[in-house]
Amino acid sequence: MRRRAVEGQRVDRGRGRLVAVTAVALVASVLTPGVAQAAPPANDDFDHAVAISGLPFTHEVDMGEATGAPDDPNPCHQLESGSAWYSFTSTEDVTLRIDVHDTYVETAIFTGARGGLHWEPGTCESGRMTRELDARAGVTYYLKLAASPWQGLVRITAEAVPAPANDHFADRAVVDALPALNRVSLAAATVEAGEPAASCDLNPGSPSVWYTYTPVETEVIALDADSWGGHNAVAAAYTGTSLGDLTEVVCTGYRTLFRAEAGRPLHFQFNAAHATADEVVLGLRLAQALRPDLRVSPEAPSIHDDVRFTDYSDDPEGGGTAIDELDFGDGTVVDPTDGYAYHRYAADGDYTARMTVSGQGGRTATTTRTVSVRTHDVGITGFSAPATARVGTTRPLTVTVADTRYDETVTVTLHRGGSAGYQVVGTLTKPVPARQNRTVAFTFDYAFTAADLAEGTVVFKVVAEPVGVRDALSADNTVIAPAVRVLPARS
Repeated sequence: MRRRAVEGQRVDRGRGRLVAVTAVALVASVLTPGVAQAAPPANDDFDHAVAISGLPFTHEVDMGEATGAPDDPNPCHQLESGSAWYSFTSTEDVTLRIDVHDTYVETAIFTGARGGLHWEPGTCESGRMTRELDARAGVTYYLKLAASPWQGLVRITAEAVPAPANDHFADRAVVDALPALNRVSLAAATVEAGEPAASCDLNPGSPSVWYTYTPVETEVIALDADSWGGHNAVAAAYTGTSLGDLTEVVCTGYRTLFRAEAGRPLHFQFNAAHATADEVVLGLRLAQALRPDLRVSPEAPSIHDDVRFTDYSDDPEGGGTAIDELDFGDGTVVDPTDGYAYHRYAADGDYTARMTVSGQGGRTATTTRTVSVRTHDVGITGFSAPATARVGTTRPLTVTVADTRYDETVTVTLHRGGSAGYQVVGTLTKPVPARQNRTVAFTFDYAFTAADLAEGTVVFKVVAEPVGVRDALSADNTVIAPAVRVLPARS
């Protein structure tokens, strides 16, 4: 089998692997006056490297007085000069996993001999994360550990990590129900001969594990490839019965949704090129349902309005929605390419508009909205005002209002116009029944004043409005009478 090393380096594994875990714990060192300072650690120099002779392995080293030799290799441009050395030789292919237990150290791994050490690509690590080394049988590896003096006592441990139980397709782990979070370390995983490379995998040949799930019902599944881990994880779903006849259904390097048919087994291949010894997580769950929302504007339309229908649906998965079908309820059905459509109804009535939306993974949802079309329309049919009037007299101003559709309560407002513009001088409110060829009169008694005389002429405007509803046609709701010439009072 072939094993993918860190940062894309392939290593011929063939036999077995080992994981060494290096755990580093800090103990503060205290200098006491009059007491000689501690000597450098026993494995301070390469020639005195401590052998990792058994697993699990534990060793403590005091980095307070660690030094660096002039010929110490430094391929990682490490800032720390104090170092300690360890060696490891295995009789079989193994993987070393290094865990620093929340202590900040710098490490690198080499092969060869002093003066001709060869750095193992991808083994420069700084910080508290676990490390991994794929060790080949018969090869001696040297671990250089560097740390600041204030780190003091450091504890290093190592253990063997077996290959995951579901390393091979034939041994894939069964997922019984959703949701499922499958945590796994890929440090000792392998790549089978004939294993497919997923279409979205930018690091083909990375060690993988396998899972299988058979949905009881047709459903949309959310597949998550360690989306928050930062390990370049890839998950792919396949159908088929063996490695040789797999057909890819979906592939993701983050998170995706796809439709799964009832009773059809799905096989999931999961890898992470940069996971080293860290745990990675394959997530499977049912996708959240769409939340359909249809908005109508205006909310109380008339037969004269172009009504806007807008998709305000929400996708909890963040993928957005599109309108599949929009039925206006009057026999007109459209499939808009945008998230909205316009429609004008031919007659008043209550219509049930129905919208079906779709989202990622084949999810659909339907919602309805009752659209009440009512055409309210009152109009001013006449406005009489005198041609002339004298100061000190009161004259009638009569407005006639017609209504042919619904019984309405109508307010008529009288405005006086002069050099300062229009000002409201009175309102009248009356019921106006819906009757053909009949009108209702609104009469204002207006007293002409010296202020009117100062203007010379006065203009009157009236506005009729149905109470509590919107007038569908406002053009006939306002009338301005001819100007009234104002004369002085009789002496």
